[in-house]
Amino acid sequence: MMHCCGTSLSRARLDPVNNPESGQVIVSLLLMLALFLIAMMGFAVDLTNLWFHRQAAQSAADAACQAGAMDMSAIAAGLVPTSAGFTPGMSGDCAADPAASICFYANVNGYSGAGLNPGASSNSVAWNFPSAVPGTTAPPASVSSYPFLNVQVTENVKTHFLFSLHGMGYQKVVASCTCGLVQERAAAPMIVLAPTQSGSFTYTGGGNFNIVGGPQRSLQVNSSSSTAVNCVSGVINTSQGGPQGTGSDVAVVGGPVQAPSTCSGGGFNGGTTGQWDSGASPIPDPYAGVGPPSSVQALEPIGGTAGTSVLKASSMSSAGQDGCPDITNNCIEFAPGYYPNGISTSGSLTYIFLPGIYYMGGALDGGGSSTLRMATPCNPSCSPLSSRTGQQTDGLMFYFYAGTIKISGSSGTNTALIPVPSTALTCDGSTPNAGLNMPSTLNGNVLFAQCATNGTYWDAGGDTSDSRGNPGSRGILIYQDHANASNPVFTGSGALSFSGALYFHSTDYSDSLTINGGSSTGTFILGQIIADQVSLTGSGAINLALNPKPSTYLVKVGMLQ
Repeated sequence: MMHCCGTSLSRARLDPVNNPESGQVIVSLLLMLALFLIAMMGFAVDLTNLWFHRQAAQSAADAACQAGAMDMSAIAAGLVPTSAGFTPGMSGDCAADPAASICFYANVNGYSGAGLNPGASSNSVAWNFPSAVPGTTAPPASVSSYPFLNVQVTENVKTHFLFSLHGMGYQKVVASCTCGLVQERAAAPMIVLAPTQSGSFTYTGGGNFNIVGGPQRSLQVNSSSSTAVNCVSGVINTSQGGPQGTGSDVAVVGGPVQAPSTCSGGGFNGGTTGQWDSGASPIPDPYAGVGPPSSVQALEPIGGTAGTSVLKASSMSSAGQDGCPDITNNCIEFAPGYYPNGISTSGSLTYIFLPGIYYMGGALDGGGSSTLRMATPCNPSCSPLSSRTGQQTDGLMFYFYAGTIKISGSSGTNTALIPVPSTALTCDGSTPNAGLNMPSTLNGNVLFAQCATNGTYWDAGGDTSDSRGNPGSRGILIYQDHANASNPVFTGSGALSFSGALYFHSTDYSDSLTINGGSSTGTFILGQIIADQVSLTGSGAINLALNPKPSTYLVKVGMLQ
């Protein structure tokens, strides 16, 4: 009996139906789970809030940094943006400089940058200028001494659950962006550098300025003037420009806002894909970091005065020597070197130039009925100055530390000379862009630059880091020193065919290039024109074929980190 009663009591205690203590563990477990879920929700709310604030701060930092970099690009191009409000190289913040463009764009994105308050929702916006950015090629110091910008946005964000853990009601969120000016190889447009001048690009006379090939932006006018482009009569025809040859853009920092449709002759023809882009960003001088050929100046000076043959460096070559094209008369031949008095041509003679660098202390004046041509060393036979066989990549560069180039009058009108095949103007011997309508053989003045790996120039003295191209791109044909404020002129009734870059930039932006498209012939230029100011005149055609290959180092704004 005792055994049975004991068994009965034990079972009663284990019976969950009749046990008053059953379910207590489940309640505790549910309570713990509820608290855990509440904690997780609190964490999730706080962390999600912090994440959203972090994203917003990053957007503000990106926008502010890009705005500052755009101002740095304008400063590098010679403009003085009134909205910048900061000085490259000097750190700052929006509490001290609230009018800076960096602060304006940060504020538009919700960050005033008034300063951090540890006990309240607040934010700061600060900037500095890193000396370098890993993996990024900085532009030359002559373009910008401080090309990189870092903007940091810091915000105190209100938290709730996290406050219960560490007693801090605000969590600091930091976002940073590094941007600035970078140097990249690209296909370059024609660039008019003057930053503020009215009419820095003027065309008149009713002629056509035809631009073919090249990048989508074919003409860049940096002037911020509302009348930067002045059309009296004529047309800028880019209908065959751009990568596809269906039309390219004219970009103007200032104005006019729309293409000058009231200009006699039409003003602008962009084809099907070309546009007139006002309010564009400026492009700094792409050759600002290219130094002069100083090693050539160190050579023995070659004498010469106006109106006389150049001593020691010229000879009367018989027809055919070094490619002399005159089959009835002789050619006067020049060798590269240092010409402190420049070179003067006259009469109806033909002047040929051996490949190399010509360091000029005076003008190259092609007047009268003279003709300027490239020499081809020892082809078909050698002259007294020639000692090697010419190559397709041979060419020359005229560097003017004083004086400039002027081709005028009837220069290049002697049609009795042996013509030059148009394929000689390219580095690989190919036919130039068909949109130029260039004939297969060329009369008149024909000069072309060296073929260089980076599209500048090379010499034995190592004045640049560039090297001989194989085949490369035609580099700088005419380089006028930045301290030399002279105005080059290509005008008259003769034919003119150049291949290479024409570079005229003085520190005060006063170099003005005048090109006259004669009524009877065309002017053909393969390459770039980089000048402070440009004036196109005449009723003929001026034809410019831009290089479609990324052969020039341009300075652009980039988001880096």
